[in-house]
Amino acid sequence: MNSDDKSLEFAEIDISEAQEQSGSLQGMTIPERKDIPRPAQGGSLSGQQLTREQRFVKQAREWAQREGEPSLYMPFMSYWPTYDQMDKEQLSWYFFWRSEVRQGRYPFTDLSYIFVYLYELIHGVGWEEPKQGYTLLMDLWDAYQSMYPKLNNYIAEWVCDFVLLHKLNLPLMDIVMRSSTARSGELFDLELQRLLANDPGKLRVEHILAFSDYDLQRSKFYVRGGRALLEEYVPKVVALVDSYLRKTTDKNLVDTFYKGKGKTIERYLFRSAVYDAELYGRTLPLRIFQLRRCPPLRYYITQLIRCTENKLRELQHYRGRLRGISLMPETQMLIERFLEKEYTAGQKPAGPVISIDPERLATLQKDSEEVRSMLTVEDGQAVEVEEIEQAWMEPSTDCVQEMELETEEVSAQPEQVNEQDDLSYTDSSQKIVWDTSSLDEDWLLFAVQLELAHLEVLYTLKESSGHINEVADKYGMMPALLLDEINELAMETIGDLVVDGESIAEDYIDYFARLRRNG
Repeated sequence: MNSDDKSLEFAEIDISEAQEQSGSLQGMTIPERKDIPRPAQGGSLSGQQLTREQRFVKQAREWAQREGEPSLYMPFMSYWPTYDQMDKEQLSWYFFWRSEVRQGRYPFTDLSYIFVYLYELIHGVGWEEPKQGYTLLMDLWDAYQSMYPKLNNYIAEWVCDFVLLHKLNLPLMDIVMRSSTARSGELFDLELQRLLANDPGKLRVEHILAFSDYDLQRSKFYVRGGRALLEEYVPKVVALVDSYLRKTTDKNLVDTFYKGKGKTIERYLFRSAVYDAELYGRTLPLRIFQLRRCPPLRYYITQLIRCTENKLRELQHYRGRLRGISLMPETQMLIERFLEKEYTAGQKPAGPVISIDPERLATLQKDSEEVRSMLTVEDGQAVEVEEIEQAWMEPSTDCVQEMELETEEVSAQPEQVNEQDDLSYTDSSQKIVWDTSSLDEDWLLFAVQLELAHLEVLYTLKESSGHINEVADKYGMMPALLLDEINELAMETIGDLVVDGESIAEDYIDYFARLRRNG
């Protein structure tokens, strides 16, 4: 028989179909898809020429409005899952579960069902406007990310592709930061460039550290209590300096230090998903500015970070300074003055810390007015000293004799001391009290305005223990500032300074004799 007349027949086998896996796929990793067109398996659709992705999209559109009846959960686990891989019971569960999700309810299900729904949303099934599709993607992600942590790496990339493809005016940085793979790719570079060039005030420390050659998170100051301060003020300083450059040079940080033109890349859309490239194309062109690889910019931002940390160390009375900081004098002065102002403003107590009975205080003021009227000489009549003393002492017996300035804990204080750590600050039997029964009106007004931190400092000075730094640290304030505030209140009420240096003025030591720690 002539071999030339003989035709060969080959069986069509789709080798991409993954076998059903046993057990949970919570940690399943999807291999990279190879987008090679191949004949489709036979199924409910007649078109054998369709690729697997095209067949999925056709089925998804046909079943877009299908409502699911209540059904029993059926396990389903597969790589690149599609409808063809589900049996009748699994399809019944999927459409019931999808109906629940569309109503905002998210019952437990397998990861493979979630991927099928994601593939539908990617292809425009289940929504009319792109913004609606974005919302559905994010809601699904939020509902299942704690159950399936691996979902983050896939859906973050796909959501970003969705936003870029449909030109939605939405920031991507928060989405990128939720995925370890996205944080290391071109999407991170794209968002860093957008924020640094257009909105540096939105940058956070973790973004800024991408430009730094200094590992801030390993700093002793960061580890030993300075973390919150650095995370708050480093972004503010970068935004401040960027604004300063714009006003003085008409250039922002990017324009000042980055001289490149960027490069255009082709980003593959919906990588690792069952995606029909004929819908939106296989790739999307993006212009990327690789700012993280710009040495002048990295050096400058590193110096800004180190300068900020040094000033915060100084304000916190932290020993040791970073060396080798190189900035223009005016820039360094700008940063230091800004931090001094912001830090000082942020350390003032948020509310009153002295408890005074309003009724008792009103009575005291009324009695004071009566005494003042008795001291007034009218028609040549003199008031006997004994009468004056009697009139002053009687109301004091009722209202003031046992008046105590009792301190109370205030929830708005920036730092609360654990009761098990330091009972001298939080034990109710250790309140600072001041018996003001022997004080005149001016001193009473002075005492009323003192706050908890001021009373602690005055008590410490009275006892000559010399630990006002500990008191200042407790309230997150500078010792000098506390002493200045006490003297300011004293000048406004008694007309003199009560603190001289770091001790109570000799003339007023007796006035604080009854200031004590109760218990």
